[in-house]
Amino acid sequence: MRVVWAYLILSLVLSACSGAKAGPEAEFAPTCIEDLAGHSVALPGGSSTDLLVSAYPDIDILRISLGDIPIAVKSGRAEFGFLQEVQFDANQMVRQGFKKYFAGILRGSGAVAFRKDDVALCDEFNHFLREMKASGEYDRWYHAWLHNLDSMTLEAGKRPAPREGKKLVVGITLAHPYIFLQQDVITGIEPDLMNLFCRSAGYSPEYIIVQFPALIPSLNANKIDLILSHLLVTPERAKQVLFSDEYMEGGLCCFGVDPQWGASGSAGIWTRTKKSIRDNLIEEDRWKLLGNGLTVTLELSILSLLLAILLGILLCYLRMRSNVVISGTTRVFVDVVRGIPVLVILMIMFYVIFAKVHLSGVTVSIFGFGLFFGACFSEVFRSGMLSVDSGQWEAGAALGMNKMQSFRFIAFPQALKRIVPVFKGEVIALIKSTSIVGYVAVLDLTFAGDIIRTRTLDAFFPLILVSIIYIILSRLSGTLLDTLDRKLNASK
Repeated sequence: MRVVWAYLILSLVLSACSGAKAGPEAEFAPTCIEDLAGHSVALPGGSSTDLLVSAYPDIDILRISLGDIPIAVKSGRAEFGFLQEVQFDANQMVRQGFKKYFAGILRGSGAVAFRKDDVALCDEFNHFLREMKASGEYDRWYHAWLHNLDSMTLEAGKRPAPREGKKLVVGITLAHPYIFLQQDVITGIEPDLMNLFCRSAGYSPEYIIVQFPALIPSLNANKIDLILSHLLVTPERAKQVLFSDEYMEGGLCCFGVDPQWGASGSAGIWTRTKKSIRDNLIEEDRWKLLGNGLTVTLELSILSLLLAILLGILLCYLRMRSNVVISGTTRVFVDVVRGIPVLVILMIMFYVIFAKVHLSGVTVSIFGFGLFFGACFSEVFRSGMLSVDSGQWEAGAALGMNKMQSFRFIAFPQALKRIVPVFKGEVIALIKSTSIVGYVAVLDLTFAGDIIRTRTLDAFFPLILVSIIYIILSRLSGTLLDTLDRKLNASK
């Protein structure tokens, strides 16, 4: 634990010292996309912005998640970034040292996306939206949000929750002020609109946070019922989804770090450290996000480990059978599974194998990790069994034991002593691998850290905090297995 505490203190100091903002030089101020040639630009991958900027091959594009764009510009990973004008203004990014260079490009309309065959639900939403616009309620609602975000957030939270009814699974991507978490509750312009619709139509909304590139695949795989994520209507997207009537208009702006922004390192190290703790943990009770994410990570790790052990034992048994067909088939299966990256396995299971089955991302992740690490464990178990000399089995037979008794009392205890050191590394690898489940809509520890980063624009502190938690989990699991190893070797 001393190592962990030293790492924590060093990280906090580095976090406090890492405030230097790299940005474009003072004399360069782009006025259009063409001016960005030869410069690096951060934008959301797979978006309309990506399609637009990709037409300019001289621009160095950094494709990242939407919430990480300001962080990339602030840290100097990219010189400029693209955001919706509403996002730039609502987040008061000028106060955070950013400058808007040009705006008004890629103006378009946002709409809710439904599956192509879900015409009835789309018509129901359109009817609600038209009535809201005809009564003038829409204009009052929309302008109230844009001109007074803080009070509208509070007002939206005080409104009665949608009454119980048919569940409506809504896929979202966090991006303030459209959709964001406040006090562990999903709020913002778009959830407020959806809640108004659900109250009117008698639905009960369930919001699922999904990575932006995975929104349309999740919709078409029946994992969600609709997409509510400031999605611009484009001809390419219209081929894959059914768009509702437009409910929001907007355009992009290009921004960068303001060259006139004062030096950020003027405050003392501990003052800035305390500010990081307050912004990333205390403000809006963001520590609860990490707590909930840690709970999910532990659940995934423990259940996946148990499933992987059971599957690994089964595969090991089949692999060591004398039947050539069973042994050979098992070997091919194990080689194929181990040869596929675990993230690809998760996505295949989530979007293909279990596409038509309404299983949560957590359940699918447990199956995915259980399958992958079960294949890995089977080879560990098999190598341990093969390390037991055949004479040990013969000795068991000489003592009148059958094969099961020889395995239980002679072979297994010897194999276990050789397996534990290797098994320890696989267990730690499993725990760390759970950090990728955000790709299948699971809010784990890493994803929770990402959400905090998108709100605070602090790239360093949340990542370091998440890293420290993983180190502690790895150390604890390693210590438990080391204790088991010592007990086994003490019994020689």
